[in-house]
Amino acid sequence: MHLNPFCMCCIINKQEKKIRPFPDENKKSDYMKKVLGVIAGCDEEACTASLAVQVQKIYEEYWNIHEDYTHIKHEFNQLMLGLEESLRASVRKSSDPLATALSYARIGNYIDFAALAKVDKKEILSMIESENKEPLDPQEYKNFKEDLKKASSLVYLTDNCGEIVLDKIAVEILKEKYPLLSVTVIVRGYPVVNDATMEDAQETGLDKIARVIGNGSNVGGTWLPGVSEETRTLLDQADVILAKGQGNFETLHECGLNIYYLFLCKCEWFTTRFHARPLQGMFINEKRC
Repeated sequence: MHLNPFCMCCIINKQEKKIRPFPDENKKSDYMKKVLGVIAGCDEEACTASLAVQVQKIYEEYWNIHEDYTHIKHEFNQLMLGLEESLRASVRKSSDPLATALSYARIGNYIDFAALAKVDKKEILSMIESENKEPLDPQEYKNFKEDLKKASSLVYLTDNCGEIVLDKIAVEILKEKYPLLSVTVIVRGYPVVNDATMEDAQETGLDKIARVIGNGSNVGGTWLPGVSEETRTLLDQADVILAKGQGNFETLHECGLNIYYLFLCKCEWFTTRFHARPLQGMFINEKRC
């Protein structure tokens, strides 16, 4: 997805809000000029997620502040692991375990400290426990299953910590329903906000049920110019790709691959683009959205 004016302004506004409590107005003005310079000097391949990495680096160097989400990631991984068995049981007793597993996995996309000003444990638990879970788009779900019947390979692109416990259940069901399908799960190559990395895959046991690799990148998504050769080859050769989260849509949309995007709309651009309400779930295909 190409960088657009709305997302440019969002980057700027987030940074201004972030530094607003700081006392030195001259330093803040100088910093904001540096942020504007990153946006003004970006190339055609840039997207919101790739620019965010550059801006974060400037922030940490300029203010000598390093943001570490290790504790938060562990906290939410453990929260979801505590629910894993009951959620797995709920999935297996449902009339359509795959649809239910994907719905839970989509709800897990709420755990996003980059997109949301506040991530509330009570909110995610309420969404999980709700009896009125939002269904997947019926036509795209049908298309997804038809594609999987014909597929020999699936790449599953994860998004956030905690959420990957629900991805783990979805991957289990996918492998059971399509036993001949080769499934590879891809996490971020390096820490970026609370996105899932190999450490999170190992903590949650995701690596025990499927092949998991890091994508070689520290961008919050799957930015093709920055991923490893192994990741790029897997994506290019995959029959079906399931991509979680807004970041994967931002970095992959318009690439032309057979991608099914599964996420919650967590910012104004997404709610406007998809005529959706905040936190409404999406299940869409690259070629039909």
